[in-house]
Amino acid sequence: MVTLIWAGIVFVDESATPQSHFGVCVEDNRIIATGKYHELHARYPNAQIVGSEKFLLAPTFVNSHDHGRALNTLSLGVTDDLLEIWLLKLSSLPIIDPYLAAAYDGLRLLRSGVGTVAHSHNPRSWQNMEAEAIATLKGYRDAGIRAAFHPPIVDQNPLVYGDAKQFLATLPADKKPLAKQFMAPVPLARQDYFGLCTDLVKTYHDTEQFMCHIQVSPAGGQWCSDELILEAVDFARRYQTRLQMHLLETSYQRQYAYRQWGKSFVQHLDEIGALGEWLTCAHMVWVDEDDLSLLAERKVGIAHNPSSNLRLRSGMAPIAKMVNAGVVLGIGLDGHSLDNDQDYLREMRLALTLSNQPGANALTVTAPTIWQMGTTGGAKITLGKNVPLGKLVPNHLADLVLIDWSAVQDAAIPELYGEMTPTVEILLRQATRHHVKHVMVNGKWVVWDGKSKTLAENMLIAALREELAKQDKQKLLQTANNAEIVANYLRRFYGQWD
Repeated sequence: MVTLIWAGIVFVDESATPQSHFGVCVEDNRIIATGKYHELHARYPNAQIVGSEKFLLAPTFVNSHDHGRALNTLSLGVTDDLLEIWLLKLSSLPIIDPYLAAAYDGLRLLRSGVGTVAHSHNPRSWQNMEAEAIATLKGYRDAGIRAAFHPPIVDQNPLVYGDAKQFLATLPADKKPLAKQFMAPVPLARQDYFGLCTDLVKTYHDTEQFMCHIQVSPAGGQWCSDELILEAVDFARRYQTRLQMHLLETSYQRQYAYRQWGKSFVQHLDEIGALGEWLTCAHMVWVDEDDLSLLAERKVGIAHNPSSNLRLRSGMAPIAKMVNAGVVLGIGLDGHSLDNDQDYLREMRLALTLSNQPGANALTVTAPTIWQMGTTGGAKITLGKNVPLGKLVPNHLADLVLIDWSAVQDAAIPELYGEMTPTVEILLRQATRHHVKHVMVNGKWVVWDGKSKTLAENMLIAALREELAKQDKQKLLQTANNAEIVANYLRRFYGQWD
């Protein structure tokens, strides 16, 4: 059956130029026609009709970097801090079933208008990552969201960047064993990791409907040897998939590169042959501005995470300069939005606000540019440049969202204002996840009237509560206390780098 979906205002592509009384016709999982509503209705008189003049119709958003934790870390007792210290404190998080985490996180993202998520996995058990991967993918599939899944691998610097002996020398003798507990190497051999990724590609990698995309992730430049990064690059190129890594999130990561090689991280990665259109770097707050043209030339994507960068005291990425240099950008929630609500519209609002800095000569980032980052730009750096997502055009995959425009816009603005109405700016300034009404992914309605059509949210919440109830709270508290002790010395250690 053909479904005709229309709205009073429609954003067809990344330009966010509003079309009035426009619609799309969907058959199976593809858009088969677009045009004025009355024309489509005449062409497809038997089509099922969804929509009304009060809606704004747009492509779904792409969350280009996240972790699928389901529950925010603050609610679980881990307060925001410097990234290096915050990561240490994450050791006290309870272990949540990966299926429940992905299903609940997928549900929340869909209700925010997100149709695709890049999932950077946080292993509960490194030895059990295959089972976790399968459970995570099932959770996202049951929720109805597209997932680019990349399990991580690290092989160096588990607690501090550089010489661990130098850090240990700053600790009293009775505290050294405590710190060493957090410095144990990851119990996952390189060959086992790439063997797992190969199996996942062969079983789950979907290059037709793109509901699941298997990728690789050397977790961060400072946590991975050159040999590991290059093997990941070889894997991504061989299987024609992507590689995502955290990079230059903090000033200390930037300093690590200069201490290690006497040059920037980007220059070093380019020298070893790691930069290319297969690579997406998350954060990039502390990228050297002189390297932006190189990143653009190599077609490296950047996943911008404004909320997380602020909450973990990393700073503000130079987005305007990235845009000006021609770097392809997406926006990611990182599971760490300002309000802990996975609200993608609000994250785009924050990205727009922070990108425009003081000064008459400062570069301007427009609302349509932010819209592009959340749609076509995000699709390119998350799934690849040729994936038919991010636009409402024929032959593209049917991923779309209907937003209650009547509740978003200012009722005092008369209709005669017409084409002068700055529609995309108004949307990004005033809309939130609460205005998202209906969401379609791959031709199927997964959210209707703000509620999931695929999963029972109350049952997921109940299951998550059961997971938390059976945790060994005494053990978690002890781990948290140990982490806090080590964190005090870690803060002093990095304080000497400032």
